[in-house]
Amino acid sequence: MFQVDFADARPRTVHVRLRTTSSSVLAVRAWQPRHFVAQAAREYALLGLLLGLFTAALITNLWQSPWRRETIYRRYIAYLLANMANIIGVNGLAAEFLFPQSPFWANHWVSLGTLSVIIFGTRFYMEALDLAHAQAWMRWLYRMQLWVAVLCLPAPFLDFYPEVARVVLPLASLTLLIGAVRSVQLWRQKNANGKLLLLAHLLSLVGSVSVVPTLLGLFPGQLWLIYGFQLGPLGTLVALQLMLSQRTRVMQAQLLQASLDAEIAEATARQERAEREHQRHFLSMLTHELRTPLSVIRMRLGAQEPTLRMQSHARQAVRDIDAIVERCALVSQLEDKATQVQRVPCDIGALVAEVIALQPPGAAGRISLRLAPDAASASLSSDLLLLRTILGNLIDNALKYAPQGAPVRIDVAAAHHGERPGVAIQVSNPPGVAGLPDPARIFEKYYRAPGAHQQSGSGLGLHIAQALAQRLGGSIECHAEPGVVTFVLWLPL
Repeated sequence: MFQVDFADARPRTVHVRLRTTSSSVLAVRAWQPRHFVAQAAREYALLGLLLGLFTAALITNLWQSPWRRETIYRRYIAYLLANMANIIGVNGLAAEFLFPQSPFWANHWVSLGTLSVIIFGTRFYMEALDLAHAQAWMRWLYRMQLWVAVLCLPAPFLDFYPEVARVVLPLASLTLLIGAVRSVQLWRQKNANGKLLLLAHLLSLVGSVSVVPTLLGLFPGQLWLIYGFQLGPLGTLVALQLMLSQRTRVMQAQLLQASLDAEIAEATARQERAEREHQRHFLSMLTHELRTPLSVIRMRLGAQEPTLRMQSHARQAVRDIDAIVERCALVSQLEDKATQVQRVPCDIGALVAEVIALQPPGAAGRISLRLAPDAASASLSSDLLLLRTILGNLIDNALKYAPQGAPVRIDVAAAHHGERPGVAIQVSNPPGVAGLPDPARIFEKYYRAPGAHQQSGSGLGLHIAQALAQRLGGSIECHAEPGVVTFVLWLPL
């Protein structure tokens, strides 16, 4: 900008002589001072918007983490910085604000900026266009473009940049044209980036065609060509930013899917470990609990003249084995949810008496039943088969772990669970040699108290009883006190 004062309104001719160390586009125009100030304000506002868009893109890419892992993001950031530096130089901002007292660097800023755009742009496109899988001549062309631009970096300092520009700039335009062809190839190969890469190359070609012929002296210089040169890279970087954002979304989706797959694999592994642990517990229980009855049966089979007592023990051993197998099968049905509830009206007093009568000879005489009047008249609807199984397990457990010949008491009475009316069935017995059970673990699968292993069992009876009670909408609680162990089965009316 030069200020020229005119003494009067007569026409004047003003001569401007330009000497430059670089390629230049000279568009001379005379302005009224107030008009120039207004035009400069608009230009600075547009330049601020342009550089703001570039800065926003730079912050966005630096904020995201893929650039730490992916080469293409780092090359794009370098390409973005080179374009910002070039725009600052082309518009004179470097000379005006950065190097106002250093014309040497201000003069060479644009030349170095142009070469930097070519170098970093070539490196980025070599990655984005997947040239590793393109034709060999395309790879050689891009490599030649890259090394020619690198070798030309000293040219501005040796005062022959205009000469090298006549080689570098047409080669850059040719490379952009070849990049557009490669983008079409990727598009045809169903590559998701093909369309955006083609758009980026076409916009770059528009900006290049608007300025390169002028810099080479083929077209007369006009200021709008400089604006076209700046808008071309802006559109290109917007298209490339969209491409990388799409790539980031795909990567995030892949990472999310990989995380989900890892969680599923971990859950599957935990389930497999749990199943193996379950099988280990099951086999351990089966091996331990079948050993005693099988020994009794083996002793009976090995005796030439078995006594009546041996016969009785053998039959009891067979019943124990049947009970273990039956309970294992019932647990499997419960875990597979194959047990269906079929509710019918139920006389709870008659049902308890029936279960008592089914106990082994000699055991029924140890059991005393007390039925409260409110329980006898209660309207209970339940599944008879499941309820028999629950009561059978509770009574069998009481008979087995009470001292030999000790009484077992069953009390049936109406009871509320919270605000819900129902029937409570209490099965009580004095503790035997096994001692008091652990109420916190008594319903665990395969759990048996340390002293309970003297009796044959599977550790499944109470577990089954609790699961079936819950299936019927009820509950079972264990109360262990000195001198008495009580299990309370509550069923809703």
